[in-house]
Amino acid sequence: MPTSMPCPSIRIPVEQLTPSSFAQFGTVIENPAHANRPPPNNDFVPKSVSANQGSALKYLDVTHIANLYNLAPSKKPAKAVMNMFVCAPRELRPHEPSNSMPSSWGDIDFDDDDESASVNAQRELFDVPILERHPFTTQTFIPMGLSPYEKHTQYLVIVAPTLPASASRRRTDRAPPYPTPHKPQRRSIKDVFARARPSPFTNESAPPPSQFSRLHPSQKPKGPGLPDLKNIRAFVADGSQAVTYGAGTWHAPMAVIGDRAIDFVVVQYANGVDMEDCQEILLKPDARAEEGVVVSVESDSSGKVLVKAGPGAAIKAKL
Repeated sequence: MPTSMPCPSIRIPVEQLTPSSFAQFGTVIENPAHANRPPPNNDFVPKSVSANQGSALKYLDVTHIANLYNLAPSKKPAKAVMNMFVCAPRELRPHEPSNSMPSSWGDIDFDDDDESASVNAQRELFDVPILERHPFTTQTFIPMGLSPYEKHTQYLVIVAPTLPASASRRRTDRAPPYPTPHKPQRRSIKDVFARARPSPFTNESAPPPSQFSRLHPSQKPKGPGLPDLKNIRAFVADGSQAVTYGAGTWHAPMAVIGDRAIDFVVVQYANGVDMEDCQEILLKPDARAEEGVVVSVESDSSGKVLVKAGPGAAIKAKL
């Protein structure tokens, strides 16, 4: 049975999935030439070279893949695996007013009529009862057969930062479900001298850099903490985008919104040890909560999910 944590009532607005907005949690894979919005700066545009005798443009390092299973307690090696998830559309419930606490976007009024909103817009709610993470591996979801121009089916990417371990202990009656590796306190004489500057065993003037220094920020271990629900975020993606969750990133299981299922090819590492491959946390509304963690999903008359927060969003906030 997964560990559970109490949660307040909180409603999350939907943002557009972009490389810059998602950088804290992982990477977005998309063709920069066909992206429906200009990149904010060159940091998020992969380098490209000509390939296939000039008939193709090859973008380099479009996502970050990490295998951190050397940190797992079991030390069992992992292998690269590729699976397919056929994700059916999620059930949404009708919109109803709520006194939910503000999310990281502030006290956005989801219940007040917005002059810029379409009169035919449909407001619905998606409940988030569980989050999961893969502490020692990245996980890439690649949608198949979904047109970038299809308005009737999209998917939500719901992610949360990680709380410090000290804060996590105050929010649940059990220890955080992260199998942190054991760090031996005693070191051999060789280990002590190996850390000296200069090293007696090499010609280097300093020890080699940590393996983590070469990793993208989203790839680095997140620590043993529980999800930071006050800063949970929800992004909407279309068929032109794939997404990579950074190792240890708390996220909801893939949520398809629309008329039909989406086939995802999923690439990750796994070693077959349950608690090292995947960890889950149940979000249970506390005694004073009306509903728990909820994504507010607003769609236009064609069924396209509307962006309500972030760049380009038209929202009305309570002042």
